[in-house]
Parts: sequence; structure tokens; C-alpha cells
Amino acid sequence: MPLVLSGQDYNDRLQADPSSRETVCHPEPFETKSTWCNAMDQGWFRELHLRDLWLTIESSQAKENIIYRSDSASWGPASSFFLSGTIKSQHVGLTDETLEAPGGHYLECIQDGVEIDQWFTEEQVIRIRFGLRLDAIQQFAASLGLPQELQAFTQGKSLLSFYRQGTITPEMQVILHQILQCPYQGAIKQMYLEGKVLELAALQFAQFTEADALTRSELLLKQDDIDRLHHAKEILITQFNHPPSILSLARQVGLNDFKLKQGFRQVFGTTVFGYLRDYRLEQARLLLLEKQMSVQQVARAIGYTHSGYFAKAFKQKFGVSPKTYQMNRE
Repeated sequence: MPLVLSGQDYNDRLQADPSSRETVCHPEPFETKSTWCNAMDQGWFRELHLRDLWLTIESSQAKENIIYRSDSASWGPASSFFLSGTIKSQHVGLTDETLEAPGGHYLECIQDGVEIDQWFTEEQVIRIRFGLRLDAIQQFAASLGLPQELQAFTQGKSLLSFYRQGTITPEMQVILHQILQCPYQGAIKQMYLEGKVLELAALQFAQFTEADALTRSELLLKQDDIDRLHHAKEILITQFNHPPSILSLARQVGLNDFKLKQGFRQVFGTTVFGYLRDYRLEQARLLLLEKQMSVQQVARAIGYTHSGYFAKAFKQKFGVSPKTYQMNRE
């Protein structure tokens, strides 16, 4: 059973832990780095205060399965990008339990909210978070389309809680790597990171605004089209280990391939094969939990002919290899 801790519980255990160690340094006038190790977890945390934004880079690892329940708090808007490790997260009263994992990014604003996070043993979680100042958001609103959730901030409306997920693109991956491997020091480092974070924010906002536009265009889909898209999804599920091609699937449900691909994005929020990949990997995760099959057998069962490709895809989605995932679950 996971250890369940409130913020106060964590602090009490930390105070009573004779092995607890923490060091704090300031590599730059605008940067603070904390490194810690105790009986519950270990890691490091970098916080950088830049001109129009803040940036944090975190690497942490739980030493046992732990569920953290935060005290009621407010924060955001803030953006998060996961590079490794997996956390199960829930904002009470706002979201169901969600999986925060590599390949995903998140935009959130929480008002008097309680967050519950489950951390898994020995999984190294690396994530980058940032937030823009309100006046910076307002400046960008004049020339850059903003996601619908942020538009309220430019219209003087009261803050509302929201949580939104997106997918990290190859372009985002490049910027995230550049932030982690920043080669500069001093003022040039500050300028470089400011530019990279703003570039990353622009890509994230653009992805959400494009999705908003697609959502608004859903009215162009007739109910018959939507029914056919759901039929296509069911075909993918029943034939997930030997799926049809895009053209074959489109013919089976009576749509052209363009409407199938665009409609899938509108109705299900992902591509046809993105949906198929996620469904396959979720089935694999469930099979691994049963511990009745080897990793190679699970790979074949969900349609992967090469277990190495399966292991890579699984780790990209869940942040841990299938073998490690299987061994660490009760």
C-alpha cells in the first residue's frame, strides 16, 4: 500500500528523519538550486526568476510509493512539461485522476484547490515548469492568439481554475533539451533562457489555440459523420493487434481519408494512429499488471513484432520500461 501524506505529514517526517540532508546554493543572482536526500525522496530543484516569467527545473525520485495530498492552495497560470517519470495526479473537484508522463504538457490555474499526486518507487521524474507574469500575458494577447482559458486574464475577469493537457511535439522537445543544456552563464544565460521559455510558451499556446479552432469547427461535422468516426474507433479497438490502414479504415466506415483524420482529431483529440498507439499501450499496461505474461509476450499480444520497439514506446508514454513497471507493481 502506498504511504499517504499531507504537506504537514511530510514536514513532520522530514524533521524527525536523522538522514535528511539539504543544501542550497545560488549559481546566479537570479537562480536558486536546492539538493535534498531523505528517507522518503531525493532530488534537486532549480528556480530561476527571469524578467517576465519564472522557470523551474526539477529532478526527483521517491524511495517508496507515496501519495501526497496538498493543502488548499492557489497558483498559476503555469505550464508543465514532463521529460521522464510518471505521476498520477488529481485536482479534487476539477479533474479525474490523470497520468502525467513524458510526452505530455499541461497548462493549469488552480484557485483554492487540493491536489493529490501519487509518486512511484524509484521513478525519476524530470519536469520543466514556467509561468508568465499577468502583464506579459496581456502584452502577448495583442499580437498572439491565446488559449480560451487565458483569454479571461486579458479581459479583467476573475481567475477560474482550469487544467488542460497537450502533447509535446518534436519542436518542443528541441527547446526543452536546450533549456536543460543551457551552455551560457550570467546575463547571457538569463537572456537565452527567457527566449527559450517564450518560444516554448508560444508553441504550447499555438497548439491549444489550434485545438480551440478545431473544436469550434466541430459544427461542420454532421451527426452521421460523428457516428462513422465512433465506428472507426471501435474497429481500431477490435482489430488493434492487426489494424487496417487509414485508407482501408476510411472505406470501411464510408468517409474519405481526410475527413477521417481531421474528424478523429476533432472528436477524440488525437490522430488515428495516436489513438491506436495509446490504446495498445494501455492494454499492455493492464497485461503487465496481471503478471501472467512476459514482456515479449505482452508485446506480441498487442501487435508489436519487435519487443525493443514496444519497450521504447512504453517508456515514452509511461516514463519507465515495461519490465520495471511490471516488477514495481504489487
